[in-house]
Amino acid sequence: MYNKHTKIRKGNYNMTAKTELTRQLLATFAAGTPTAEELDAILKGYIIFKENDEQRSDLKRRIKHYLGAKKIDGLSARTLANYRSHLELFASKVTKSTAKITTDDIRGYIAFLDEARNLKETSLQTHINSLRAFFGWLTMEEKIKKNPMSKIKSIKIDKVGARQALTVEELERLRDACVTYREKALIEFLVSSGCRLSEVAQLSASDLDLMSRSVQVTGKGDKDRVVFFSIRARLMIEEYMVSRKGGTGLFVSSKSPYETLKPRAIQRMVRAISLRAGLDKRVHPHLLRHTFATLALNGGMDIAVIQRLLGHENIATTQIYAEMSDETIRHQYNKYVAV
Repeated sequence: MYNKHTKIRKGNYNMTAKTELTRQLLATFAAGTPTAEELDAILKGYIIFKENDEQRSDLKRRIKHYLGAKKIDGLSARTLANYRSHLELFASKVTKSTAKITTDDIRGYIAFLDEARNLKETSLQTHINSLRAFFGWLTMEEKIKKNPMSKIKSIKIDKVGARQALTVEELERLRDACVTYREKALIEFLVSSGCRLSEVAQLSASDLDLMSRSVQVTGKGDKDRVVFFSIRARLMIEEYMVSRKGGTGLFVSSKSPYETLKPRAIQRMVRAISLRAGLDKRVHPHLLRHTFATLALNGGMDIAVIQRLLGHENIATTQIYAEMSDETIRHQYNKYVAV
């Protein structure tokens, strides 16, 4: 008994049962409307079923295999989670099998992210990078013959503009817009420690050494480093600890059961404070990290020390701040030449 995927030998070429059945039906209908008995005779010996989208597409299975391979390669849990999030969203919008996905499908999906999700350019590029890595792996593993990402170019992002730190005046306006001790503690800790959002979100209150104003954080690649925070940050954190009602995280929800704030909640809080302050630029936790680096550089801190505090593996990444800071050039000129 044949099913619709069984191959039937005909002359000098192979033909699927689906093609064979189609030809028989076309020939029968060409001679006029067949009777039920005639159709039963043709369909006898076939098992016919209708595939759903899940069965037709191997995309989700390929994604699962890809993530497994990357885990073996040593990618961090956070990186794997980002890949999973990006690729699962892609799979929810594209139901084709991986071999049939085209460059136009990719372009359509990028347009969806841009228009429907309204992602900023840096976030959009992150999604493109995830797709590029995935389809590159499929090509290398010979799961697909043609890489649909080969004609997709990266977005030209103004890296200098994306790292424009807050000015001293803007930072003061942000501070003045804080209402609660939680908001004050958050802003002061972010701007004085230079921590990444993900690093702050995983901290417990007990992790902090308030006496030395230091804390050990786990950064990219699961690498630990010690960072420091300002006296003002310590004072705000102490006041926040006294005023809050519970929770173990460094920053927690204001309502029971006082769960640790997730990255998205911290982003929303910073955004709300910046809107309250009336700042024109889009303020987010990573911008406060840029502000920390710029203020440290303008104050004369050695760039190698800044690299260590930021957790940059390559000093070239830290060097971006030096290249973009006109204030640093002016500061150094006034310090060594203008006198």
